[in-house]
Amino acid sequence: MKKTKLVLLTLVPIVIGWLINRLIMTPIIGMLLFYVLPLGVMIFWFWLGKQYAKTDWSFLVSIIISSTTGLISLALYVWQFLFETDETRDIFIAGLSQMYSAATPIYLFGWLANLFEAQPNYIGRATFLAVQVISVVILLAVFISGYIKGKKR
Repeated sequence: MKKTKLVLLTLVPIVIGWLINRLIMTPIIGMLLFYVLPLGVMIFWFWLGKQYAKTDWSFLVSIIISSTTGLISLALYVWQFLFETDETRDIFIAGLSQMYSAATPIYLFGWLANLFEAQPNYIGRATFLAVQVISVVILLAVFISGYIKGKKR
């Protein structure tokens, strides 16, 4: 597979996250997609890791390229939600920064984010930031697993 195509495929979580956010309020199908598409993204990300293993890129370069989308999303999230006020926040950038995490199965790993709050059973800024970080870490782990599986063949 061409390297340009592999790089462009790292945008899939953003596209799927956008799709989930657009359709979440659609009766029946919205919730179905909320649960199914993130699992599909994880399967796709594993497959993408295997595809990167077939290239002549090193392990480190493959990790950096595949994680760039998630890291940019995380940086945009931190910028918009930690360094901007509600009045100065750019709604487009703030929304875009959350698309990557929307494409991961938050319903499976979201409880981990709550561990970063000082108060039990409270969902605040630390929880939302932790969800963003956990999303990047989860897809990174899935990608690495796919990469290792691809190199073993």
